[in-house]
Parts: sequence; structure tokens; C-alpha cells
Amino acid sequence: MRCGLLVCLLLLVGAPTAAGARHDVTVQATPTTGAAPLQVTFTSSEDVTWDFGDGSSGQGASVTHVYAAGRWTASWSSANGSGTVEIVAHGIVLSAPRSVRYGARATLRGRLIPAEQGVSVSVSGASTVATTSRGDGTFAARPRILRGAVWTAKTTDAASAGQPLAVTPQLRARLLGSGARGERYVLAANIRPAAAGRLAVTIRRGGTTVVDHVYGSALRLRLDTRRLASYTIKVRIRPNELYTAAERVLHAHVVFPRLVYGTRGSAVAQLGQRLRELHYAAPFAAAFDSRMLDAVYAFEKVQGLARTGAVDLAFWRRLETPRVPAPRYAAPAAHIEIDKQHQVLYIVRGSRVTLIVPVSTAGLPGKFTPVGRFSIYRKVDGFDPSPLGTLYDPMYFTGGYAIHGNPSVPPYPASHGCVRVPMWLAPILYATNPYGETVYVY
Repeated sequence: MRCGLLVCLLLLVGAPTAAGARHDVTVQATPTTGAAPLQVTFTSSEDVTWDFGDGSSGQGASVTHVYAAGRWTASWSSANGSGTVEIVAHGIVLSAPRSVRYGARATLRGRLIPAEQGVSVSVSGASTVATTSRGDGTFAARPRILRGAVWTAKTTDAASAGQPLAVTPQLRARLLGSGARGERYVLAANIRPAAAGRLAVTIRRGGTTVVDHVYGSALRLRLDTRRLASYTIKVRIRPNELYTAAERVLHAHVVFPRLVYGTRGSAVAQLGQRLRELHYAAPFAAAFDSRMLDAVYAFEKVQGLARTGAVDLAFWRRLETPRVPAPRYAAPAAHIEIDKQHQVLYIVRGSRVTLIVPVSTAGLPGKFTPVGRFSIYRKVDGFDPSPLGTLYDPMYFTGGYAIHGNPSVPPYPASHGCVRVPMWLAPILYATNPYGETVYVY
């Protein structure tokens, strides 16, 4: 007879008496079902021998036994009878991977003991996932993992032990900027999720450690770009509990920026400043325009570099230790020199080169630019028509040969014989070189 959690087993056996009668044996088990480990108390109306069904036994009218998860059959016997009792200890076994990447799905597997089909199981940790057991009692859940947590599985009858599931955080570390000398160059790093830990950053420049510090979960750190350098950057996560470590190594190089026509930025302005310091005609601008291109061509001509119009590594290195041109002629102290070999014009003041301008001399077949010492004998303000085209702000130094502005001043000889200068520089030359100024052409 079953009453609630009590199982009352009544066995009526004939015990010998003076009149030949037998007496009944009453056996109870409390409880017969529950979550493992399940403690069951067995009582009987007389001493009996107990076989608990799991390899253990006992003796007496009242005994207690603890059952592991499973379905068990306990039996008893005495001189006056025998019987059995069914015991069900519900258990859940849950397994989880040791760690999983942030944002990925983890597969958590488990099984019910004893096996039961169609039982609702709730798997909980950083979130809760509902699933149902299969015929063999197994189940699985695949939650998306966004933080470290201890996971358990529960039914209405039992709960599993907690399974810690660590998260491998997402470590993002990158360099922002071109790495060009003098430009902004930033190390940006962060951890997802932010609760995973802190960022430990070590930065070495050459053989010297320049940064060794622990930050929060995100940082922006500016690198020194005032000089050429190579950095080795190690970014590590110091993890909190239920998170794993991660590491990134970056290599940053502060280099000469490559500047070409159309480039903008502070590097272009710095280029112009350095060229002006070396007496090249260069604009005050942060844009690499046609005027800056003229200055770059002039520098490449004087330094013997390839006339590409691009500021590359060879250009920057030569800019560090440039060839400084000296006038070929010392007198008069103020004069103009036109160097046909290098295709440049020197303005000489105080017997020193004070301005360097790119030019294009005769380059067409059968044409030439005369060589010798001359002087400016005629100037025309603005445009002056000629048989070979219109000249801008021409300064004639012999015959029909003049120094004049022209929209086309390529980095090689291309004129009919005159000395072409860029249009934007022609008015400056016109205003600063008077009649009678000596002009050397060589």
C-alpha cells in the first residue's frame, strides 16, 4: 500500500503460536523517491535482513541508507516473510567545456539518472536555456557565451553540480595612423567583455622599455613619432575569475611618410618648411599642390635623385643631410645663375645661394639656351606675346632669350631656348631682380 512518500508493505505470514497461528511483518521505506543523494529510512516490525540493491546490506528493525542516483530495488527477509521496495534517486550529470571564445556558442551536455524521456531541463548560468531529455536521458544546450559563469542543470526533481565555464575574451589591439614621422600614431586596445580583466601593456623601443603599465579594459596610447623608431608592443589581458588570458604582439615603425601630389597633412607642411630652410622656393601649405611639386623637383635635381616628384625614403634621407649648392661665381655679390645640368636657377645674394627655383631650358631638337655671362636688359610686366608663344613676366637677358613664367615646367629640358620658371614664381623673380642684374648661364 502507497501513502504519500511512505511505502507500507504488509506481509501476513503465519507465525507459530501455542495454538499454531503466525503473525504479520510490517515494513516501511521513507522516502522512496527524491533527489540524489537520497537518504532512505527502512523500518520493520521485527528484525529483518536488508539488501539495499546497490551492493550494500543491513540488519535490524530500523536502518538508514543513502542512495546514489539511479533506480534501485531494496529487499528484506526474515523468518516470517520477505519483500521488495522500489527506490528512485533522481540525479543529473552536466559537463561543459573548460573555456569558450567570447560570443561563441558552447555545447553543454548532460543526462538524467535514471534515464527518462521528455523531461524538461533548465540549463542556467550567464543565461538560461530550456531543453528536453531524449529517450536515453541525455540532453544538450547551446547557449551563446558573453560572460564567465557557473552553469547548472535542473529539473523539478534534481539539480546538477555547478560547472564553471571560462570565457576567452576578445582582445582587440590595433595601430591608428600611418606611422609617418611627426604624425599622430596611436595604440588602441580594448577587451570584450569589459568585465574580463585589465590590459597590461609593455612597449619597447629598440632595447629600451618605454611603457610597462596596467590599464583598464580599454586604452588609447600615443606613440612618440618625433624620430624614426621601431616599437615592439605586447598587450596582455590580466583576467578576472572565470576568464582566460590572451595576448597580442604588434610591431610599429615610425617611418618617413611617402608624399605625392594630392597628399595633405602636417607632413607636407613640415616638408615645405624644411625645403624653405634649404632655400628652395616652396609654399606655406599643408597640401602637396603643384607649387610643392615644383619645390620637390628642384630638390631632386640638385641632389641628383630620380626626378619622380614623390617624397620617398631616399628623398627624406637626403633631406636630412643634403648637398648645399654654392654659387659658381662670387661676383657680383648679387646675381642669377642658371645651372642647365641640374635644371635650376639660383638667386645669389651676398655671394650665397638664397633661393633655388626649378627651370626648364632648351630641349627641343635644334634649339639651345645660350651659355655665358649676360644681364637683364628688358622686362615686361605681365604677358608678352612672342613668335614662339606668350611669355609671362619675362626678363630678357640676351636677344630674344628670357627668364619667364610658363604653365609647363617639366623636370627636364623642354623649351625652345628660354628659361621657363613656374608661373607662381615668375612675379617674385620679376620683382626682386632689377635691370642690369647679371645672369650666368652654364
